[in-house]
Amino acid sequence: MSTSKSYRSLILKFRNAVQSGYKPGLLLLVAALSTPAGAGAATGGRLAVLPMEIVDNTPVAGGEERNAAMLEKLTRFIAQRLEDENIFEVVAPAKVDEIVSNANLGTYIHTCNRCEYDLARQAGGDKVMVGWIYKMSLLILTLHIEIKDVESEQTLLSKAYDFRGDNEKAWLRAANYMVRDLGEIMARQAP
Repeated sequence: MSTSKSYRSLILKFRNAVQSGYKPGLLLLVAALSTPAGAGAATGGRLAVLPMEIVDNTPVAGGEERNAAMLEKLTRFIAQRLEDENIFEVVAPAKVDEIVSNANLGTYIHTCNRCEYDLARQAGGDKVMVGWIYKMSLLILTLHIEIKDVESEQTLLSKAYDFRGDNEKAWLRAANYMVRDLGEIMARQAP
């Protein structure tokens, strides 16, 4: 069982016990003593989540500002969810944004010829996530992610998640699924 699921289970048991009349202080003490040390710690290492990008092959003019706003929200959402689920310790997004902005890349991060490793090193990450949305049409999109080890400069994971709908709800639903899937993958790889 993943750590986040065990905590959710513990919270539900705690709430039910309080509603049944048990004392919250005693329940918290029992919960603290029964939780393995470090169970809440991120297991995947320190991750720099680089800004999400979009490859838009639709003939629809405009939309750059909308896409930029949605990509920024998507990046923040993914970073927060990875941190909340204790999958990775995530480097502060503001720090990553500043480093990427100062790099003045002039190209997509996912095609920048290994610049992601330098960006992650500068941010203090031992792993880096590169991600982009491929927009085939207004209906069919794909969320791509790659997680790479900074020291070895090797790709640890490369996945694509197809989804439908070019709207914020669909993008965030795809990101939620990706985080859940990533959590399950990391849990299987844990020693």
